[in-house]
Amino acid sequence: MTPTPPAAPRIDTARLTLRALADADWPDLQRIATAPGVARMLYVVTEPWPEAAVRAFIRRWRWQGRLGYRLAVCLRDGPMIGTVGIGQFPVETFYFLDPAHHGQGYATEAMGAFLADVFARFAPVAVTAEVFRDNPGSARVLEKLGFRQIGTRMGRSAARLEPEPVWRYRLVCNEVRANR
Repeated sequence: MTPTPPAAPRIDTARLTLRALADADWPDLQRIATAPGVARMLYVVTEPWPEAAVRAFIRRWRWQGRLGYRLAVCLRDGPMIGTVGIGQFPVETFYFLDPAHHGQGYATEAMGAFLADVFARFAPVAVTAEVFRDNPGSARVLEKLGFRQIGTRMGRSAARLEPEPVWRYRLVCNEVRANR
């Protein structure tokens, strides 16, 4: 019998709640990820993003009690406005928010709290992240959190025709800045 993983993290900040993704989140997730300009900043989202693919994405990133999961980002007692996640191999973080909520500090708040929980729960030595170079707002979020740019490479988004340059970032455990 497979042991039941511990309960998924629920993280509350001043303005947000981060919780496990649920099957019922698929319409919000689809709407946010395919909002103008969002899918092209992500590696795996296509435009359009069919319901079956969104549901498979939720299943793939479900909490299992180990690295390799995503959480929904919701306004406190309100709607879902995005998602944050952490990969297992490599230990890489990723996030996206509804463009209607850009520029208000939500990404920094969500990622700060999420990464503090990841470091406390799993103690990775470091976490990496990648950002397309035409997404400077996301790069600023990472830099505010203490990530340092470590290089560049070409990255491929399922919503872009050609590979594009990405900045690579790294955050070492003792450099995390939580914004809880």
